Amino acid sequence: MKRQMILGAVLAFFCVPLARAQYDWHLPDNAGPYFRAGVGPTIYQDGKLRQFSTPAFSGAQNEPVHYNVGAAVDGAAGYAFDKYFGMDFETGCLWARINNVSGYDSKGSTIANVPLLVNGTLSLPIRHTNLVPYIGGGAGGAVSVFDGHAFSDAAQTATAHGNQSDAVFAYQGFAGMKFMVGPNVALGVDYKYFATGNPAFGYSHNLNVAFDGVQTHTVLLTLEFLF
Repeated sequence: MKRQMILGAVLAFFCVPLARAQYDWHLPDNAGPYFRAGVGPTIYQDGKLRQFSTPAFSGAQNEPVHYNVGAAVDGAAGYAFDKYFGMDFETGCLWARINNVSGYDSKGSTIANVPLLVNGTLSLPIRHTNLVPYIGGGAGGAVSVFDGHAFSDAAQTATAHGNQSDAVFAYQGFAGMKFMVGPNVALGVDYKYFATGNPAFGYSHNLNVAFDGVQTHTVLLTLEFLF
């Protein structure tokens, strides 16, 4: 009997709020602004070093680039037209350290991308629950930043020192699940595929360094406020 009472209390604790969600904790029916922030790990797909050259020297081209697991943060401010569709502007940073490049000494050099994207999001609230799955996509640009930590070819004929940046086209697709923890507050888990055009970076002594555009896979824990 005691075990049944405990089980009944646990079920009531979890199920009653879910059953009431249809009335209390769904996305607002009316239009309004929102703000979202997220943080999590990001995986850069292997890429290629397209160019590493000066007028007097040309290093090996199209060499594979391997990255360590990186980190991502983002923030977005937007407007929900109703509980199903919203649009926002997103920025943040996706950062990763280069693990190795065949024929080169990367010395812990890093690549980061600052997205500048306009997104559209389709939300599909599940009736009688606090759960809101969603999908969406966005396009715009990104600022790619290469931080060369004495990045050089194996013979050290040329070396890239310091930060250089380039503006490139960028786009993404995403999907996730939000859990409404209050009338206007949601916690969520978000997956994003993000990709850019090919960035190129100019250094002193007319050293030009160019990479394939990045492709990343990111999982974010998100916090969203609806106003």
